[in-house]
Amino acid sequence: MNVVTTQFHACHPTPWDGRYGRVMGDGAVFHLRHTDGRLWPVLDWETDAGVATCPAIDCAAAAGLADAVARAKRHAGGHGGGSFLINEYGKVLVPASDGGGQRFLAGRLNGRLLFENPFLPEEPIDLDDDETLENGDPWKLPYVGIPYHLHRGGRIYFYQQDEQGGRSIYPPQQDLGLIRAIRHLRPYGPVRIVVTPGGLVLTKVPSDSRTLSEDRWQPVFVGVINPKVWFEEE
Repeated sequence: MNVVTTQFHACHPTPWDGRYGRVMGDGAVFHLRHTDGRLWPVLDWETDAGVATCPAIDCAAAAGLADAVARAKRHAGGHGGGSFLINEYGKVLVPASDGGGQRFLAGRLNGRLLFENPFLPEEPIDLDDDETLENGDPWKLPYVGIPYHLHRGGRIYFYQQDEQGGRSIYPPQQDLGLIRAIRHLRPYGPVRIVVTPGGLVLTKVPSDSRTLSEDRWQPVFVGVINPKVWFEEE
């Protein structure tokens, strides 16, 4: 595992009109929950043995992020806790807890947060470690990230939903290498991919021909985004 210096830079809760999307389910996002007497970042890890709660490992960046997310939640009329996302540029994006569609930028994470691993305590959960992964390898960690899509015609896009409705947003250039990596695993049809805070690309593949529900497919590693041919930072 690479040693990374992680810092969090908070900002005043700022309305966010940029790309924002999530996969449904508590296991697909980060959460701020009361843990050991304080609001703290946690992951819900959905496993065959049940759902494990994985708190962030204590550090100054995790504490600063927790304070900033709670501030944004309260700014939006909530009580401080709830879900949030971290995009591939480290932007911490906080939806209002009332479900009204408001979203706020709470700050930026430089580096990555590690989370406690209840199954292997000596190996913290690092959602951005691809050191030993190759295209098609099973993804054995929480399936957390922001959804993007590959059109059946072969173009990557982001589907934006807001008060203006829904629309497809395309990057300035298409990443042909990433498209080939996706099609190696999913040769045809539309594909949803998930991008982790560190830019790793994941998707799901059928575990067998009888498994029709994508929710029950096997998560796998696809590759890593190339910032030169990816969506611009907002």
